[in-house]
Amino acid sequence: MNCIFCQIVAGTLPAAVVYRDEHCMAFMDVHPLGQGHVLLIPQSHVEKLEQLPGFVRQHLYQVFDGLLAAQRRAGFGVEGTHLLVNDGRATNQHIPHAHLHLIPRKRGDGLGFAGRLLLHFTGIFGRRAKLEVLQQQAASIAEQVRVPWVSETPVGNR
Repeated sequence: MNCIFCQIVAGTLPAAVVYRDEHCMAFMDVHPLGQGHVLLIPQSHVEKLEQLPGFVRQHLYQVFDGLLAAQRRAGFGVEGTHLLVNDGRATNQHIPHAHLHLIPRKRGDGLGFAGRLLLHFTGIFGRRAKLEVLQQQAASIAEQVRVPWVSETPVGNR
């Protein structure tokens, strides 16, 4: 298993987990573009979101929405959030496992954010955040998570 995200799902690599259920997992990005930067991934290994069953994609988007609200209740991204999906190699998806980013922003953070984003796009991620700091952020967001239940039964062309 060479996929970093699959190793995190399996528990063989550490992560500051924010949320987990039978379909997906959310954890703090170790190379955050901003304080409170969360990654949401499906637990099954797929490179693109379209490779997931429709009900799992729908569930991911509902969890995504719940995580966004949780970040804001925890004080991250109150002024705004970048919702970023890197879906395939052409999008600079460095880890070939479908994932969604929730990147909190603050007024006036543009120059620093732009520099960090440029490094991400080039594959140079910079310094790793300390796991203890990420775990504190994860805990503050996790206690605010409210995710609506999604039916696991495919209906129509979901």
